[in-house]
Amino acid sequence: MADVPSTLIAAAAAVRVGNCSPVDLVEAALERIARFRDLNAIAFLDAEQARDAARRLAHDAREGHIRGPLHGVPLTIKDLFNVRGMPTRAGARAALPTIEPDEAIAVARLREAGAVILAKTNMQEIALGLSGENPWTGDVKNPHDPTRQAGGSSSGSAAATAVGIGYGSLGSDTAGSIRLPASFCGVVGFKPSHGVLPLEGALPLIPSCDHAGPIARTVADAAAMFAALCGRSRRPTSHEDSSIAAPRLAVPRVYLTGALTPDVRAAFEAFIERLAQAGAAVADVGLDIGEAAEAFLPLRAESVIVHRRALETQPEAFAPNVREALMQGYTFSAVQYLEAKQRQLEMRAAIHRALRDTDALLMPAGPCVAPPRGTTEIVLESGPKNLRLAILHLTVPAAFAGVPALSLPFAWIDSLPVGVQVIVPFGEDERALRVGAWIERVLDEA
Repeated sequence: MADVPSTLIAAAAAVRVGNCSPVDLVEAALERIARFRDLNAIAFLDAEQARDAARRLAHDAREGHIRGPLHGVPLTIKDLFNVRGMPTRAGARAALPTIEPDEAIAVARLREAGAVILAKTNMQEIALGLSGENPWTGDVKNPHDPTRQAGGSSSGSAAATAVGIGYGSLGSDTAGSIRLPASFCGVVGFKPSHGVLPLEGALPLIPSCDHAGPIARTVADAAAMFAALCGRSRRPTSHEDSSIAAPRLAVPRVYLTGALTPDVRAAFEAFIERLAQAGAAVADVGLDIGEAAEAFLPLRAESVIVHRRALETQPEAFAPNVREALMQGYTFSAVQYLEAKQRQLEMRAAIHRALRDTDALLMPAGPCVAPPRGTTEIVLESGPKNLRLAILHLTVPAAFAGVPALSLPFAWIDSLPVGVQVIVPFGEDERALRVGAWIERVLDEA
């Protein structure tokens, strides 16, 4: 089998000019599925369907008919999006509510852009969790150290992308479920503004905070997927951001006080210094948002509405921790729920204040590198902390406020990656990708 390009941008270009066939791309991805089977990244695979699609797209390319900017590029899909011809299980044993249409709009847009839908990826049960551990489908293992967590809930999507099972994946993020696994697995994850990408045909968790978004190997690849998911037909390029001026960056150091492990703190401070040396203007800013994870909790009532029938008829079909989290949604009053909705607007306004006169807000996507599987507590600068709460302190603000947040790898610590979030104002999705491309280029040059 011929060598294949390593990035989505390069693969799409190779297919377009006839240097590579979609069949080669799919066969390479299928080989890597077999090679990395033990990571448990894949939930469903129909290899013959993928091969058939690749052959059709190869024929079209030979005839000069390029369907779109992702023509012939194999991608995977998180198993909470409907894909025609594939089951949707969402990592669950409990019965799922009806999800319509039978193919998610986001998936349909990827097909329209010419992508091959290769497989569906494993995930945390009903997308409720951040570890990638699942008693029903098995844990997704970290591609850099299988004894460690892959992050959740888009765990299989990040792990698959990291090892070259396709050139990217469609994930979802309600409280960090794209950005954290991207950080733990060393790939790029983009959570756009709330509502920018369609979620029809996907299993909801908390509709007020649910986001679809791409996971890819580079910022340019994520941008190409994002454009396709938005329904844009422009050709992806790795050069469109090459002339960006050094950005103005804000760091919420007070908010981050005691929130990181010592090794991530040291790596983050060195990273910020590297950006300053490259010409970025870096300033400390206040981020007056209180405890974001606590403010977010009453929205769990929305999860109850989604899964109420299964909770009432087969509660034992949920893992105990997932059932407990869902049941918590019953405990909030209507007043508390409406207060949480108001807090969403207030948090967005607070983030926008912190971004005044700057291009982006930077903070780590996770407080630590991927911990061993089964870990529930870590030691931060401030002392022992529940792992989930430590993560949510960093990931919830952008999800709760619905503002764009891009995660890309900024450091490696003992051979494990850690990601930085690039957070920008609501509706400024392209800005996050431009700043991310500049940061990625600085890191590549280091």
